[in-house]
Amino acid sequence: MTWNISFLFILLSLALSACTATHEAVETRNGYSLALQESGLIKRLGQASFIFLGEKHDNEEHHLVQAAILQQTLTSNDGVVFEMLNRDQQPVVDQFLKGDISYASLPHKLKWAKSGWPDWTYYGPLFKAAKDARARILYGSFPQRDLKDNMNATPDDTLPRHLLDSLHTQIRQSHCDLLPKHMIAPMSNIQIAKDKLLAKQLLQAKGQGRAFLIAGNGHVRKDRGAPYFLARQTSLKNIFVLGIVEDQEYLGSNDLFNRFDSVWTTASVTGKDYCSDLRKKFGK
Repeated sequence: MTWNISFLFILLSLALSACTATHEAVETRNGYSLALQESGLIKRLGQASFIFLGEKHDNEEHHLVQAAILQQTLTSNDGVVFEMLNRDQQPVVDQFLKGDISYASLPHKLKWAKSGWPDWTYYGPLFKAAKDARARILYGSFPQRDLKDNMNATPDDTLPRHLLDSLHTQIRQSHCDLLPKHMIAPMSNIQIAKDKLLAKQLLQAKGQGRAFLIAGNGHVRKDRGAPYFLARQTSLKNIFVLGIVEDQEYLGSNDLFNRFDSVWTTASVTGKDYCSDLRKKFGK
């Protein structure tokens, strides 16, 4: 299959330079594989032990970029942690990796249609890439009942005050300023609990190779996401974070390169009014 893809890739090497190197829009008929090689990203990934691949969940192109990266880089020594999987689903994934469950039946066994995540066609190729490489797959989230338990918990090693305030602001803004004030701290507690779990699972997934994380951009932020908690247990030099964002976020943000080592931008998903849906949910 041939691709005709227009993309803007912006690379920041914090360890090597204090400035950014910008790669202008490139047209390629060989798809993301060639683009990844020409950008130098594959080389950067090869130098890291922990690789964070962000996403906007409902943007199909973000998952195409992730799939191309996994297909080019995964080995049988590596592991992949998915934010989209919870602990209860791990036995199903283990059966899939052993060949006891077929790829075609995997979404049914995972009850994907009821999970709340976007279409299986976005994520299925990522699972297939991991199995084809004989890599491990690990869950990265809690079952729903455990998420509720984390809402009112007081994290024992929470974020510093300024980072916690930043997280509260993001939670509020991402819910279009519609979230009841008393719900902001509990939602932040869930975010922190998930970030800590993701860091723990990445250490488990690494084994003798590397560990990859597939998660939303909010979870892969270096400043206060899963990389923040992972850095407490390993060297920052071993961590590489790729934010995959929409062009609107890139143009509207001044601190993307504080959050990520590199940024890949795509076109925005159009025709969706997220705030309208939330207003209906909250009756406003």
